[in-house]
Amino acid sequence: MAEEGIITVNVDGGDITARQGQTILEASRSAGIYIPSLCLCYYPGLKPLSQVILNEACQLCIVEANGDIVLSCVASVSERMLVKARTAKVRELQQKTLLAILTRQPLRSTLGKKDCELQKVINDIGLKEITCEKKGYEAGC
Repeated sequence: MAEEGIITVNVDGGDITARQGQTILEASRSAGIYIPSLCLCYYPGLKPLSQVILNEACQLCIVEANGDIVLSCVASVSERMLVKARTAKVRELQQKTLLAILTRQPLRSTLGKKDCELQKVINDIGLKEITCEKKGYEAGC
């Protein structure tokens, strides 16, 4: 018998357990599934930025949940929810959003650092080439 308040959610084809009320992002990360987000947008214990100022949220943590595109940092899990975090549609939206973020970010100081969350997001989303010419940055930043 399942523990009270514990539910099953399917993320990218595999079942994980989650606590009722957890966000998709929290439940996925607790299960070792990485969904990209920038730490200033989401931080455990703080209200997600997307709930405070939507346009200031990174919006990189989008997933498909039961067929709808949602921000995983605010969408709560539900029993037998079907989450797809790596579809072509999700990746395309993440790449567009990330490129918009990168046009506003002075990258020279962050890219290439192993412990840089932005670099981890870039690698996960799959941007192979970054051009920063619009803001006067050198290619490769």
